[in-house]
Formats: sequence, C-alpha cells, structure tokens
Amino acid sequence: MGRLERLSSIDRVITIHVNKGVETRVNSLDNTMTYILGAFVRMNPPIFLGSKVGEHPQEFLDGVYKVLSAMGLTSREKAVLASYQLRDVSQVWYTQWKDNRPVELGTIEWEDRTEALLGMYFPRERREVKVGEFINHRQGNMGVE
Repeated sequence: MGRLERLSSIDRVITIHVNKGVETRVNSLDNTMTYILGAFVRMNPPIFLGSKVGEHPQEFLDGVYKVLSAMGLTSREKAVLASYQLRDVSQVWYTQWKDNRPVELGTIEWEDRTEALLGMYFPRERREVKVGEFINHRQGNMGVE
C-alpha cells in the first residue's frame, strides 16, 4: 500500500469517526426536543382556535405561559412550543405572520409572539377600553370617583 493510499484510508477513517460524533449529537438534540414536546403536551396546556366565540387570547397565553415557565424554558423555546397549541384559524394566522416577518428581526421570542397574537385577536384599542371599564367598575364599587 502506497503512501497516498494510506493517507486516503486514514482520511476515510477520520471522516467516519467525525461524522459518527456529529450524528450522535444531532440525534441527542432531536431526542431532547422530542422529550420536551412530549412533556409539554402531557401537561395539557390550553389550545387556541382563534375562531371560537368567547375565546380569550390572554387566558390562552396565561395558561400556556404557566406550563412553559414550570418547565424552565427559554423565551425562544416558549414561543416555539406555544405555537403547537394554535389550531384552526389561529394556526393559519401564525404561519402567515411567521413567514412574512422580516428576517432581520431575528428569532421569534415569547414576547414577540404574545404581542402579535394579542394584536391580532385582542387589539390595543379594545384592551384599553376593557382596562378603562375595569378601573371605572372597581372605583364604582369602592365608592371612589
């Protein structure tokens, strides 16, 4: 066996060894994400359709956030997992929002997703009206004007 053939053989062995390590790490990451998703689903977080009368996006977000926080996830992981709980109209909206979001804004974090969802299903104007009604109601019950 010549020098060139030995180097080629060594190169193949090293490549196989290096690729084996990479494959193991990828599988490990896949297994971790599979485990996290399974744990999340087993905790039975709420589902949001976006089309049901009386459905409150803030209640959905609060319920999902409670589960995600208990799992100790990052803001980015929370945003990804919460999207699994969107169904029907809200899933279509989220896919379009995500696909049309400028790349330069970076990865989607929990706060980005929350703001967008509330903006779509509970616009700021309606939120401000509800806050005003709540304040007036509380002050009325307490005798403060």
